[in-house]
Amino acid sequence: MEPFQVHAIVQAPAFFNILAGIHHAKKHNMRRHHAFSCLGIGLLTLGVAYMLSIVEGIQSTHGALGIFTCLPILFTAFSGRLFLRKKLSRGTHRAMAVFSVLLLALQIFPGIYSFLL
Repeated sequence: MEPFQVHAIVQAPAFFNILAGIHHAKKHNMRRHHAFSCLGIGLLTLGVAYMLSIVEGIQSTHGALGIFTCLPILFTAFSGRLFLRKKLSRGTHRAMAVFSVLLLALQIFPGIYSFLL
């Protein structure tokens, strides 16, 4: 199995777990929201770290954009702490999450185009 296929297999559940986390946040089930979000972010970080170690750096625009996409997602995850401490509004945290997931969704298309087609 090629490294990019392993990367795709890890990243797909990460994306769906993050979407499930968003779904549970809308239903105000914070326990499941945190569980799915943490699992998704963990898988996302694992997939990015795997590709960085296999290809020994960033060798494509998809890789560079992937690192750029991973940073706002991690920042959004840590901003949840600020939200819980009442230092960040719900709307700001939600806007950051929407922006991050949109970047992640848009990252899927160059990956499919570059490596699968």
